[in-house]
Amino acid sequence: MLFKRKKELTKLEKLKNFIHPKKGLMRAYKYLLKRLFRLKGDIHSVALGAAFGLSIAITPLFGLQLILTVVFDFIFQANLTASMLFTIVGNPLTFPFIWFADYKLGNIFLSNDTIDSASFSNIIIEIKNAFSNSNWEVMGNYITSILYPMLLGGIIIAILSGIITYKFVFKSLTEYKEMKLKKIKKRMSK
Repeated sequence: MLFKRKKELTKLEKLKNFIHPKKGLMRAYKYLLKRLFRLKGDIHSVALGAAFGLSIAITPLFGLQLILTVVFDFIFQANLTASMLFTIVGNPLTFPFIWFADYKLGNIFLSNDTIDSASFSNIIIEIKNAFSNSNWEVMGNYITSILYPMLLGGIIIAILSGIITYKFVFKSLTEYKEMKLKKIKKRMSK
């Protein structure tokens, strides 16, 4: 093979490299940024797609996020690729922090008593167990006490993060495209 390794990696080395790449996570981050800057389409569409992707990733609607992203992108003619790139923010490593922030903010607005992060984690595990055992009564009790504050907090955070993301991406893309245009004009004048 043309690009084959001289020494094949073991399964443990492959797993280690998957979790923490040798080149570092910064390389993946830079790659995603380059992908964002090179997306086709107008700046508004890309910035809107990025805003929708991040906003929906922050909501506690696990499992519906990609579907909602596609629906919003279709309705508002946003860039789907940008949405998918920014939906990566919601992943198994960040969900517990996002959901806890959603819950805390929702309880502040509902003036409810809040629980600490350890109790919140236990409740999430109990909901998961109740769902897998089809214990709808237990799930119903938790849904009213957990899901409503999470939805409210998630919507508030999603709106704020969407506005910030839109403005940041729009400004960054505008500056990038202007810089690229200047380079092309400079090259053409030579």
